[in-house]
Amino acid sequence: MKYGTLTQAKMYHDNGKIEEWLQLFLRNDGKNIELADGLQLEKREYLGLLKLKMSYFKDIKEGAPEYLVSENDIDYFFWIVENMKHCIEDWDVPPLIVEYRDDKFFVNDGRHRLEMYRQLGVKVVDVVLWTTGEENKRKLLEVLR
Repeated sequence: MKYGTLTQAKMYHDNGKIEEWLQLFLRNDGKNIELADGLQLEKREYLGLLKLKMSYFKDIKEGAPEYLVSENDIDYFFWIVENMKHCIEDWDVPPLIVEYRDDKFFVNDGRHRLEMYRQLGVKVVDVVLWTTGEENKRKLLEVLR
């Protein structure tokens, strides 16, 4: 089964199972088992599937992520983004996986999609939003008001 679609994420969210979708997506189509395992190390607070303004990601470097240092890796990153842009009309784009901590938003899965949205001038994106701990959850809820 293919989990990496917004339609699948919505279905799981509507049934109160967004955490289950997240694990299925990351372990299958998302190919991000490290994040899936890490999310299970402690209790997380999932706010579910929602829409966020792109302005919330202002602290995330535009372009290739800072952990990519070789020219080949950076070129490959942008090659993927370009291909994504050409497919967006026929693609049920999965939501970004976003963490809120230390008064900032972090994209844990979806940096190519984030860059694609930036280049296309998208203003609002679908995300699965999570945080750890009551203090971060309280602050996040204040930010989202």
